[in-house]
Amino acid sequence: MHEVLRASLALALLAVPSCSDGGKPTAGAYCKIPEEGQPAACLQPAQRDYREFFRALAQDKLSDQAAQRVERDVAQGAQSDRPYEALSTLAYGYYRLARAASARPGADPEVSARLERWNELLSRAYATSEQDPGYRAAVREAALDVERRSPPMGLRCTDAEGNPARCDSTEAVVRAMDEMRDTTGVRGQIGRLIDRFFGSRP
Repeated sequence: MHEVLRASLALALLAVPSCSDGGKPTAGAYCKIPEEGQPAACLQPAQRDYREFFRALAQDKLSDQAAQRVERDVAQGAQSDRPYEALSTLAYGYYRLARAASARPGADPEVSARLERWNELLSRAYATSEQDPGYRAAVREAALDVERRSPPMGLRCTDAEGNPARCDSTEAVVRAMDEMRDTTGVRGQIGRLIDRFFGSRP
Protein backbone atom coordinates (compact mmCIF):
# COMPACT_ATOMS: atom_id res chain seq x y z
CA MET A 1 0.00 0.00 0.00
CA HIS A 2 2.81 2.40 0.92
CA GLU A 3 4.62 1.65 -2.35
CA VAL A 4 1.45 2.39 -4.33
CA LEU A 5 0.99 5.62 -2.42
CA ARG A 6 4.61 6.66 -3.03
CA ALA A 7 4.34 5.94 -6.74
CA SER A 8 1.03 7.76 -7.01
CA LEU A 9 2.40 10.73 -5.10
CA ALA A 10 5.42 10.92 -7.39
CA LEU A 11 3.19 10.97 -10.46
CA ALA A 12 0.93 13.59 -8.92
CA LEU A 13 3.85 15.82 -7.98
CA LEU A 14 5.21 15.64 -11.51
CA ALA A 15 1.82 16.59 -12.87
CA VAL A 16 1.27 19.60 -10.59
CA PRO A 17 2.57 22.81 -12.21
CA SER A 18 4.08 25.55 -10.10
CA CYS A 19 2.12 28.78 -9.94
CA SER A 20 3.55 31.74 -11.75
CA ASP A 21 3.71 34.74 -9.42
CA GLY A 22 4.36 37.59 -11.80
CA GLY A 23 7.58 36.52 -13.46
CA LYS A 24 7.95 35.28 -17.00
CA PRO A 25 4.90 33.65 -18.58
CA THR A 26 4.83 29.95 -17.72
CA ALA A 27 2.89 27.55 -19.92
CA GLY A 28 0.55 25.28 -18.00
CA ALA A 29 0.58 27.29 -14.77
CA TYR A 30 -1.85 29.49 -12.90
CA CYS A 31 -0.82 33.17 -12.79
CA LYS A 32 -1.32 34.56 -9.30
CA ILE A 33 -3.16 37.88 -8.85
CA PRO A 34 -0.45 40.57 -8.98
CA GLU A 35 0.06 43.04 -6.17
CA GLU A 36 -1.69 46.34 -6.79
CA GLY A 37 0.38 48.59 -9.03
CA GLN A 38 2.79 45.83 -10.03
CA PRO A 39 2.93 44.37 -13.55
CA ALA A 40 2.31 40.66 -14.01
CA ALA A 41 4.22 39.34 -17.01
CA CYS A 42 2.62 35.93 -16.50
CA LEU A 43 -0.77 37.45 -17.39
CA GLN A 44 0.39 38.49 -20.85
CA PRO A 45 -0.78 35.30 -22.62
CA ALA A 46 -4.19 35.67 -20.99
CA GLN A 47 -4.36 39.34 -21.99
CA ARG A 48 -3.67 38.36 -25.59
CA ASP A 49 -6.27 35.59 -25.58
CA TYR A 50 -8.97 37.61 -23.83
CA ARG A 51 -8.38 41.18 -25.02
CA GLU A 52 -12.05 42.15 -24.86
CA PHE A 53 -12.36 40.94 -21.27
CA PHE A 54 -9.31 42.86 -20.02
CA ARG A 55 -10.27 45.99 -21.96
CA ALA A 56 -13.78 45.99 -20.48
CA LEU A 57 -12.41 45.24 -17.01
CA ALA A 58 -10.01 48.21 -17.21
CA GLN A 59 -12.92 50.48 -18.19
CA ASP A 60 -15.14 49.07 -15.40
CA LYS A 61 -17.62 48.02 -18.08
CA LEU A 62 -17.46 44.23 -18.00
CA SER A 63 -20.55 42.91 -19.77
CA ASP A 64 -21.88 39.37 -20.08
CA GLN A 65 -20.73 39.41 -23.70
CA ALA A 66 -17.17 40.41 -22.78
CA ALA A 67 -17.03 37.69 -20.10
CA GLN A 68 -18.62 34.98 -22.23
CA ARG A 69 -15.46 33.44 -23.72
CA VAL A 70 -13.66 33.31 -20.39
CA GLU A 71 -16.64 31.72 -18.66
CA ARG A 72 -17.04 29.19 -21.46
CA ASP A 73 -13.38 28.17 -21.32
CA VAL A 74 -13.39 27.84 -17.51
CA ALA A 75 -16.58 25.76 -17.78
CA GLN A 76 -14.72 23.42 -20.16
CA GLY A 77 -12.02 23.00 -17.54
CA ALA A 78 -8.89 21.08 -18.46
CA GLN A 79 -10.43 20.28 -21.85
CA SER A 80 -10.31 23.94 -22.89
CA ASP A 81 -7.72 25.07 -25.44
CA ARG A 82 -6.40 27.58 -22.90
CA PRO A 83 -7.33 26.25 -19.43
CA TYR A 84 -4.70 28.07 -17.37
CA GLU A 85 -5.11 31.37 -19.19
CA ALA A 86 -8.88 31.23 -18.66
CA LEU A 87 -8.45 30.33 -14.98
CA SER A 88 -5.94 33.15 -14.40
CA THR A 89 -8.22 35.61 -16.19
CA LEU A 90 -11.26 34.64 -14.15
CA ALA A 91 -9.39 34.95 -10.84
CA TYR A 92 -7.94 38.34 -11.79
CA GLY A 93 -11.33 39.55 -12.98
CA TYR A 94 -12.95 38.35 -9.75
CA TYR A 95 -10.43 40.32 -7.71
CA ARG A 96 -10.82 43.49 -9.77
CA LEU A 97 -14.64 43.36 -9.74
CA ALA A 98 -14.74 42.73 -5.99
CA ARG A 99 -12.37 45.64 -5.29
CA ALA A 100 -14.31 48.04 -7.49
CA ALA A 101 -17.66 46.98 -6.00
CA SER A 102 -16.41 47.29 -2.40
CA ALA A 103 -15.33 50.89 -3.07
CA ARG A 104 -18.86 51.87 -4.08
CA PRO A 105 -21.67 52.50 -1.59
CA GLY A 106 -24.30 49.78 -1.41
CA ALA A 107 -24.35 46.32 -2.92
CA ASP A 108 -24.23 45.85 -6.69
CA PRO A 109 -26.59 42.93 -7.48
CA GLU A 110 -25.16 42.51 -10.99
CA VAL A 111 -21.60 42.11 -9.72
CA SER A 112 -22.73 39.81 -6.90
CA ALA A 113 -24.60 37.59 -9.35
CA ARG A 114 -21.55 37.42 -11.63
CA LEU A 115 -19.19 36.48 -8.79
CA GLU A 116 -21.63 33.84 -7.56
CA ARG A 117 -21.70 32.41 -11.08
CA TRP A 118 -17.91 32.41 -11.15
CA ASN A 119 -17.86 30.55 -7.83
CA GLU A 120 -20.00 27.88 -9.48
CA LEU A 121 -17.62 27.75 -12.44
CA LEU A 122 -14.61 27.23 -10.17
CA SER A 123 -16.44 24.48 -8.28
CA ARG A 124 -17.43 22.75 -11.50
CA ALA A 125 -13.93 23.04 -12.98
CA TYR A 126 -12.50 21.37 -9.88
CA ALA A 127 -15.13 18.64 -9.73
CA THR A 128 -14.71 17.65 -13.37
CA SER A 129 -10.89 17.63 -13.48
CA GLU A 130 -10.15 14.53 -11.42
CA GLN A 131 -8.15 13.03 -14.30
CA ASP A 132 -5.89 16.11 -14.48
CA PRO A 133 -4.34 16.64 -11.02
CA GLY A 134 -2.17 19.52 -12.23
CA TYR A 135 -5.11 21.55 -13.44
CA ARG A 136 -7.20 20.58 -10.42
CA ALA A 137 -4.48 21.87 -8.09
CA ALA A 138 -4.36 25.11 -10.11
CA VAL A 139 -8.14 25.60 -9.74
CA ARG A 140 -7.83 25.24 -5.96
CA GLU A 141 -4.90 27.67 -5.91
CA ALA A 142 -6.95 30.18 -7.90
CA ALA A 143 -9.84 29.91 -5.42
CA LEU A 144 -7.45 30.36 -2.49
CA ASP A 145 -5.79 33.32 -4.22
CA VAL A 146 -9.17 35.01 -4.71
CA GLU A 147 -10.12 34.28 -1.09
CA ARG A 148 -6.91 35.85 0.21
CA ARG A 149 -6.94 38.92 -2.03
CA SER A 150 -10.58 39.91 -2.53
CA PRO A 151 -12.49 42.18 -0.12
CA PRO A 152 -15.64 40.81 1.58
CA MET A 153 -18.61 40.68 -0.78
CA GLY A 154 -21.44 38.93 1.08
CA LEU A 155 -22.21 36.42 -1.66
CA ARG A 156 -24.80 33.66 -1.47
CA CYS A 157 -23.27 30.29 -0.62
CA THR A 158 -23.77 27.30 1.69
CA ASP A 159 -22.19 26.77 5.09
CA ALA A 160 -20.38 23.64 6.30
CA GLU A 161 -23.74 21.99 7.06
CA GLY A 162 -25.12 22.74 3.62
CA ASN A 163 -27.44 25.53 4.75
CA PRO A 164 -27.87 28.86 2.90
CA ALA A 165 -25.32 31.42 4.09
CA ARG A 166 -23.34 34.50 3.11
CA CYS A 167 -19.70 34.20 2.13
CA ASP A 168 -17.02 36.85 1.68
CA SER A 169 -15.74 35.37 -1.59
CA THR A 170 -14.64 31.82 -2.38
CA GLU A 171 -14.36 30.26 1.08
CA ALA A 172 -17.34 27.97 0.49
CA VAL A 173 -15.81 26.93 -2.84
CA VAL A 174 -12.49 26.07 -1.16
CA ARG A 175 -14.28 24.20 1.61
CA ALA A 176 -16.18 22.08 -0.92
CA MET A 177 -12.92 21.39 -2.78
CA ASP A 178 -11.23 20.26 0.43
CA GLU A 179 -14.14 18.02 1.35
CA MET A 180 -14.11 16.46 -2.12
CA ARG A 181 -10.37 15.89 -1.99
CA ASP A 182 -10.38 14.48 1.54
CA THR A 183 -13.14 11.94 0.85
CA THR A 184 -11.55 10.21 -2.12
CA GLY A 185 -9.50 7.49 -0.45
CA VAL A 186 -5.92 7.28 -1.63
CA ARG A 187 -6.39 10.43 -3.72
CA GLY A 188 -7.31 12.24 -0.51
CA GLN A 189 -4.12 11.02 1.13
CA ILE A 190 -2.10 12.20 -1.86
CA GLY A 191 -3.84 15.59 -1.70
CA ARG A 192 -2.86 16.01 1.93
CA LEU A 193 0.73 15.00 1.18
CA ILE A 194 0.86 17.49 -1.69
CA ASP A 195 -0.23 20.19 0.75
CA ARG A 196 2.81 19.38 2.87
CA PHE A 197 5.04 20.08 -0.14
CA PHE A 198 3.25 23.09 -1.60
CA GLY A 199 1.64 24.65 1.44
CA SER A 200 -1.94 24.65 2.61
CA ARG A 201 -4.54 27.08 3.79
CA PRO A 202 -4.21 27.70 7.56
